[in-house]
Formats: sequence, structure tokens, C-alpha cells
Amino acid sequence: MDCRDRFAVWLVELVLEPVRALRNGAPGPVVVRTALGERRFDVTVARDGSEYRWSLQEVDGSFAEEGAAGLPDPEDAFWDAWTAIEQAA
Repeated sequence: MDCRDRFAVWLVELVLEPVRALRNGAPGPVVVRTALGERRFDVTVARDGSEYRWSLQEVDGSFAEEGAAGLPDPEDAFWDAWTAIEQAA
């Protein structure tokens, strides 16, 4: 694994830290900022009973989407939102 790969893994772990904390009972919702190319997004992951849901908003306001509720894990919700970001790009 080269230095760039290590840095990318470290950044993902850093972004996912507050999302994973929801699993351990941290109060939510949690908002994390992500980037794809030059675009920036705020991803919100929230607890909905025993399940999780997500929403995202492009920082410049040009794109927003709500994800389906009912995901079993907050990290699943984040990656579902990431898929929506990739599809929007």
C-alpha cells in the first residue's frame, strides 16, 4: 500500500468516526462533509427508531436527496448516500 492509499484510508476512517458513533448510542443526527472531485456534500445520517436514514445536500445548494429509511446500520446509510453522490456526479 503506497502513501496515497494509506492517506485515503485514513480520511475515510476519519469521516466515518462520528457515523460509527451512532451505532454505539451517540446522539444524532450526524453531519459529515464529503467530496467527489470538486463537488462537496454534507451527508446527514440519523437514527429512526432502531434503523437509520440519510440525506445529502451539495454545499453550493445545487443538489439534494433524501435516502430511504430502514437501513440497519449507520455506516450502511453513509455508503448508500455515497452511492447517490457517485450517481449524481
